[in-house]
Amino acid sequence: MGPLFAVLIGVNLTWYRVCMFIWHHHYFAGCKKAVPELVRSVSRPLGRLMLQDPRNHPYLPWFALLSIMIPALFFWAMWRYHHFGFEFSTLIIYHVLRGGPRFRFFGHAHTLVHKEGHCHVGHFVKPFRILNYLCEWWMAPFFGVVPNSYSVGHMKIHHRWHNDVDDVHTNLDLDRTKISSFFIYVPRFTLYWMGISVVALLAKRREWQLVQQALLGMVAYYGVALALFMWSPVFCLLFWIFPHVEGMVLLCAISYLWHAFVEESDPGNQYVNSVTILDGKDNVFNEDYHVVHHHSPSTHWTDAPVHFEANKAKYAEVTATIFRDTEEGKLLQQLFENDWDGLAESFVDLTGKLNHEEKKALLLRRLKFTVGQAGRDGKRLEWGSSATIRNYDD
Repeated sequence: MGPLFAVLIGVNLTWYRVCMFIWHHHYFAGCKKAVPELVRSVSRPLGRLMLQDPRNHPYLPWFALLSIMIPALFFWAMWRYHHFGFEFSTLIIYHVLRGGPRFRFFGHAHTLVHKEGHCHVGHFVKPFRILNYLCEWWMAPFFGVVPNSYSVGHMKIHHRWHNDVDDVHTNLDLDRTKISSFFIYVPRFTLYWMGISVVALLAKRREWQLVQQALLGMVAYYGVALALFMWSPVFCLLFWIFPHVEGMVLLCAISYLWHAFVEESDPGNQYVNSVTILDGKDNVFNEDYHVVHHHSPSTHWTDAPVHFEANKAKYAEVTATIFRDTEEGKLLQQLFENDWDGLAESFVDLTGKLNHEEKKALLLRRLKFTVGQAGRDGKRLEWGSSATIRNYDD
C-alpha cells in the first residue's frame, strides 16, 4: 500500500492547503460564520426530530455526506472498471475523495463508526431506527471497517480491560521507545482489526452471542471481498482491500499512541494511561479527550472539555499525560523518531513544576515501563477484570 498511500498523502495535503488558503482569504471572511451556521440551521431541527440525543446533530451532515457520496463513488469506480478496465486516474480520484482534504473524511468516518459502536441504543429514534445501522453496515465498510467490530471487539474487549494484558491489542508488554515494538504491535492489531483475535478470545470465554455478532460482520465484509475478487482481483485489492489495510495501519498507530504511557508507581492510573490533547489540530467530536472517553463514558462528547476542567486538579495531581497544540500524527512522528525534546515541548504540566529535562525523563520512564502476564496491578484475574482500573471519578 506504500506507493499509493504516498500519492494520496501528497494530494490530500495539497488539497487541504488550497482549501485553507481560499477559506482564509478576505473575500470569504463572511463565509467563516455563515456557512457553518447555515449547516447547523438544518442539522439542529433534524436532530430534534431524528436523534435520541439532539446534541448529536453535528453528526447528521457527515452521515449524509459520507453515506451517499462514498458509496456512489465506489459504484462509479466499478462502472468505470467494468467498461474501461483499470484506470489510474479513477483509482486516485476515488481514494482522494474518500479520504478528503487532509483525510478529514477518513477521520470523520472512523469517528462516527466509533461513536455508533458506543451507542448501544442507537442514535436514531423509532421512525428512523433503520439508520442506526448506517455507519457500521453501510458507510464504514468503504473505509475498511468490518461491521460489528466496534460494537463487539472495541466495546466488549478494549473497553472492558482498557489496554491491560487481556486486551487483544494491548501494547503494555512492549517498550514503546523502540520502533521495533510498533512492528510487533502491527500484526497484533491486525488480528483484532480483522476480527480473528476478537472471535478467539470471546469463544474461549464462551460469550457465544458476541461471537455470533462478530462472525456476522466478518462474513459480510469478507463475503463482499470474495465476490469482488471473483469478479476482478485487481479491483478487489485496490478498491476494497486497500481501505481495509489503510484503516488497519492508521488506526493501529493511533491506538498505539493513545495508551503508550504508563506510570510505574501507579500503573492503573487513568489520567496517565490515556492521552489528552488540548487545542488539538485533529480533534474530531472531542476524541482528543481520551481520558474522558475511557473512564467517564457517560459524559457526552460535547461536555468533554467541561469534564476536563471540572477534574483538572486530579489531572494535575498525577501529572497526567497531556499535550497541547499538536495532533496524533505529529506525536507519532516524534515517538517513532525518538524526538523526546519535541514531545516534551508539547507536554503540559498543569502544576508548572517540571522543567524541560524533567518532562523528558517523565515521558521516557512512562514509555519504557512494561508489564508481564500478571497485568498492570500484578494480580491479574482469569481473563482480567475491569475492576482493576481505578475509577478516580468515584
